[in-house]
Amino acid sequence: MRRFERINNVVESVEDYRIGGYHPVHLGDLFHQRYEIIGKLAFGQFSTVWLARDQRLQRDVTLKILKSAVSEDSQELSILNELSHSITPHAGKEHVISLLDHFEHEGPNGLHLCLVFPIMMSDGEAMTIRGKARNASFVRAFSPVRWLPGITADSSAPRYLMTSQRPRGMLDDASFSSLVVKIGDLGGAIRTNDYRSRPVTPLGLGAPEIIEGHSWDSKIDIWALGCLIFQLATNEALFPLMSFGCVAEEMREDLRALIQHIMGRGYENFAIHVGERLPSDFGSKDIEDLASFLASMLQQSPGRRSSTRALLEDQFLVC
Repeated sequence: MRRFERINNVVESVEDYRIGGYHPVHLGDLFHQRYEIIGKLAFGQFSTVWLARDQRLQRDVTLKILKSAVSEDSQELSILNELSHSITPHAGKEHVISLLDHFEHEGPNGLHLCLVFPIMMSDGEAMTIRGKARNASFVRAFSPVRWLPGITADSSAPRYLMTSQRPRGMLDDASFSSLVVKIGDLGGAIRTNDYRSRPVTPLGLGAPEIIEGHSWDSKIDIWALGCLIFQLATNEALFPLMSFGCVAEEMREDLRALIQHIMGRGYENFAIHVGERLPSDFGSKDIEDLASFLASMLQQSPGRRSSTRALLEDQFLVC
């Protein structure tokens, strides 16, 4: 049953502020007697993410607050702890986000796991979307939470919802040599050989075997990586899905058609598709190398996709 008036801004569902759902957060709230909320960074299916000030160490941090219903069974904390305490010499370890702190917070909607991370300048989504972030006063004025008539108001929902305050375009002119890329948001991570779990890959990044409900393995990540690299290079989705008014099966059918149209007409057509979406100064050889690099990941048959080792040795990366 709906309890609130609809909010059309790009924010989390206000109806998810209920027992087992999001924790209501306001600017100025203090968590763990230490972390003061000063802005909103993002939201997802299972959490909201906030910019907070660590009053003890006088630094900004990222505070991720999981929904109550997923907090107890979440594997994210154990995976983060395992990665943080690993003594592996693998060069990729420095590119996995580190966990600074964690605690539990009791709220009107239940007990929430809270994770504290370093603050990052930008994320993959922000790097492919242009626009100026709006300040909190603007958002608060246009996103009030209003209870429907006849519904008894309680403390389960915040007084207002905020859109993301993450700065956009800050890396537009940055030198690539100055960037440090980190893998984060491991809430949907699945351990090797845990094929009983269901992948939470967004549909637009879903490999064909996921779409068709077939067995899958780690090669679904290779497909998703190819989709992400295409989007980072071109500022557009490889398989742009229209979700408004569509049911899940309609979206899967649209995705099947897009995959066949873009990837099923041979390499030459795919290379043209890539080249048409890159700037003129990208360079003809780099366009060819990138198209080949992407095609090696976007094979519809999982067994034909490149391994991570082969990708690291690909001529597009080895200059």
